[in-house]
Order: sequence, then C-alpha cells, then structure tokens
Amino acid sequence: MRVLGIAAVIAGHTWGIPLARPLFYTWHVPLFFFLAGYFWSEHRSVGADLSKRAWTLAAPYLTWFVLIGLVSVPVQAIGGNFSVSRLFGPFINGEDSAMPYTTFWFVSALFATIVLRRLLGFLPKAMAWVIAIGGGVAGVLLGPALAKSPLAIGSALGCLIFVLLGQLARDLHPRIARPGTVGLALLVASAVLVATGVSAPLDIKQGNYGTPGVSILVAAAISFGLVLVSEPIFRHLPAAVHRGATILAFAGFAVVLVHPLVFWLMLKFTPWAGHWLIFAVTLTVSWCIGVAALRSPAARWLTGVDPTRVRATVHPTRARAA
Repeated sequence: MRVLGIAAVIAGHTWGIPLARPLFYTWHVPLFFFLAGYFWSEHRSVGADLSKRAWTLAAPYLTWFVLIGLVSVPVQAIGGNFSVSRLFGPFINGEDSAMPYTTFWFVSALFATIVLRRLLGFLPKAMAWVIAIGGGVAGVLLGPALAKSPLAIGSALGCLIFVLLGQLARDLHPRIARPGTVGLALLVASAVLVATGVSAPLDIKQGNYGTPGVSILVAAAISFGLVLVSEPIFRHLPAAVHRGATILAFAGFAVVLVHPLVFWLMLKFTPWAGHWLIFAVTLTVSWCIGVAALRSPAARWLTGVDPTRVRATVHPTRARAA
C-alpha cells in the first residue's frame, strides 16, 4: 500500500493532465495518515514515540534537506535564481515547500499529527474523536491558514481524523467476513462519488480538504478499500514478490523526499520530455536512489529504517541464524 501510495504521489506531481487530480489527490496523501492509524500501537509512550519518529521522520528530513541542497543550490546559483527564502521556505511556511522540496511539508505534518495522536492517548477515546472531528472541521474552514504554519505543523489538526479513521478500520477489519468484496464495494462507491463531483479532490499541502466532510470520508474509504483488496491478492503471490514489495516500501520514505529533485532536474534539462517519460524516469531513478540508500551504511539517516529491521523482515531465516 505504501508503494502504491508513493507511486500515486509521483504520478500526481508529474502527470500534467486534468485527470491526475481526481485520480490521485483524492486519496494519495490521506493514505499515509490512514496507515499510521491502521498500524497504531497503543502501548508506546510519548517519549518512545518521539524517539522513534525522530529517527524515522526527522533524521531523513534533515539529511535529504542538506543533500538536495548540495545539488539544487549550485544549479539555481548558476541559473541566477537562487533564493535563501526559497531554500528555507518549508521551515517558515509549510505551504511554501517549493521544488525540489515539494514533499517536505508532508514529513513535518505527519510528525506533528502522530505526536498529537499520541498525546490524545491520555484522554478517553470519545474525547479523542471529538477533537479529531473538530480538527477536520478546522481543516475545512481554516485549511490554508493551517497549511501556512511553520513546517506545516498546523495541518496536523486537519489530518488527525485520518489517523483515527485508520484505527477504526483496523478494529472493524476482523469483523468483515469477505474483505475483498467489501473493499471492492468501497472502491466502486468512492469512484462514483469522485466521478460525479460529489467528492472533490483534496490538496492538504494547500489546505484544501475538498467537499466538506465527504472528501475526508471518501479518502478513508478508498484507503480501507485498497487495504482490504490488496490483502487477499498478496496472500496468493510468491514470497519473492513479498520481499520485493517490502524492500521498495522500506526505501519509500527516501523516494518521497528525493523524487521532487529528480522531477525538477528533468524539467530543467529535458524540457522536451513528455509527461509519461518524466513519470517513468522520476519513478525509476527515485526508487533506485531509495534502494541504494537502504543498502548504504547511512541507511538509517537516509531512509529512517534500521538495517537490522530490513534483514529481519526480508530474510527472517538468515537474521535468526545470525
């Protein structure tokens, strides 16, 4: 699901066609907040979660900020359009995360959302839902202002509802007798609402939460539908496919951060390339960089993933033997 979501993010950025917005912006960013809730652990303390997220989110954020700057700043300086305010824009105004830092707002917003959800764990579940729904309303009414907050941390208010909806989906999942059928029904119903314009696309970076209430629920329905449909499919796929998907997912966070740089360089140096070629090259090159980063000695700084976790997940027999 993470691999599919990242591919959708890249497609949303590189496909310069009107269909891209309803096809991808409807669900691709909410999916990651939904999955954070779907895999939520109630037993982790605030301090432990802060430590974990510092490695999985903040460390790659800072590492790639520097590495991307080493490439983009000289290119901009040679072209005579370097700007310090543009470089540090994401820190001051999350919505101002311009290329090649287009996706950096998402990292800090996700970090803030997870911390907020962890703090709400001290409250009764009903109160957490009241705050999350209130945050969703704030997103609809004040989305642009929240998006313009430093590091886009204000968007945590609007995104919190997706985390709780992910938790709700996880609780409902065991009660669903035919997950594939239910998942397909959710996807079809959501597609109808999107195609008819009832559910408008979201653009959380800009503070746009689509059709009030409806777009949030549709984004969660698509996310849950994709989870329910993908599980029975993956159950029948070879182990090699599972290992490959896991490696791509582990490398995915680096792909999220680095693909705007690849896209930006292509726009600058291959302006003749069509949308499909730009998408294919951006997708392929970014994931090659991500997998290389995952296999490098600096994997934890570049991907947020502990290499021992990769070995234990992809090659559990070897890890146990070691």
